[in-house]
Amino acid sequence: MGIQDDLNEELGKYNVKVKFSKNSLSDYKSYPEGTRKLIVALILKQGTKKNPLLKPEGHGEPLYNKLAGFAKIKPKALSMRIIYRPREIESIVRMEIIAIGPRNKDKVYEMAAKRLSAFIEEMDK
Repeated sequence: MGIQDDLNEELGKYNVKVKFSKNSLSDYKSYPEGTRKLIVALILKQGTKKNPLLKPEGHGEPLYNKLAGFAKIKPKALSMRIIYRPREIESIVRMEIIAIGPRNKDKVYEMAAKRLSAFIEEMDK
C-alpha cells in the first residue's frame, strides 16, 4: 500500500479521504523519511478535525486569488506549507493535495498556481 492508501485507511472513519496529485506525491517523496512522517501526521491531524473545511487552530487557513478554494497547513515546527483543496463529494470530505513545499516567500504558492490546470483535470478524473 502507498501513503495515500494508508492515510485513507486511517481517515475513513472520519469521512475524509486524501488524494495526492502526481506532483504533490513527488513533493512528498522528495523529503527525508523523518519529514515525511511529520507531513503524514499533519495531514492526519487536519483530516481528523470535526470539519477539515474550517480553519481549526491555525490549520487549514484559506487561500485567495488564483488559489481561492484552497487551504494551507502551516506547521510551526517546519518551514513548509501543505496546499490542498477541500471538496465535499457525496458526504466525504476529500483533501486534494496540490503542493508540499518550502515556506520560502511565495515559492510553494507559485508552484501550486502553476500546477492548477493540470491539477483540476487530474482530480476530476
